[in-house]
Amino acid sequence: MEFWHTVARSGGAWFKKAVPALAAGLVFVLQQTPSETLAHSYKLDDIAVGHVWASPPEEGAGGIAVYGPILNRGDKSARLVGASSPVAEEVRFRISKDGDVGWLEYIELRPNKPVSLAAWREHIWLSGIRDSIERGDSFELILDFGDAGKLPVKIVVEDEGGH
Repeated sequence: MEFWHTVARSGGAWFKKAVPALAAGLVFVLQQTPSETLAHSYKLDDIAVGHVWASPPEEGAGGIAVYGPILNRGDKSARLVGASSPVAEEVRFRISKDGDVGWLEYIELRPNKPVSLAAWREHIWLSGIRDSIERGDSFELILDFGDAGKLPVKIVVEDEGGH
């Protein structure tokens, strides 16, 4: 309540200062190219990929995991059938369940059912890492959706996907 009393006493002076700053910010955003404004979301026809990220490498893990959301907005099922990256010798789909690790041939993308690549379910696993990768680094990953095509994405190495 105190906030609104302060606003009323100021006669709206804060509003007069805030509007030009907000307008300038909006103009800046609108002038950016889509890749600059939406740098961490991607689209390939009906397939949308959100912010994808990798956890920092752990000692003795033998690779790094990639997580993030994928949504098939189409009316037919699609599949993520492969992936590759210049930083890894091998990229596969891994599933962890109750402490057991298994490998998948593909990740099913049902229409309008989001898939969250996560540590406790299916995710992408890179092994044979060619270079040192640390928190704050980024690298390219190419997602292969079979007949739908391939989609290059930028992977950011961070804790919990929260840059």
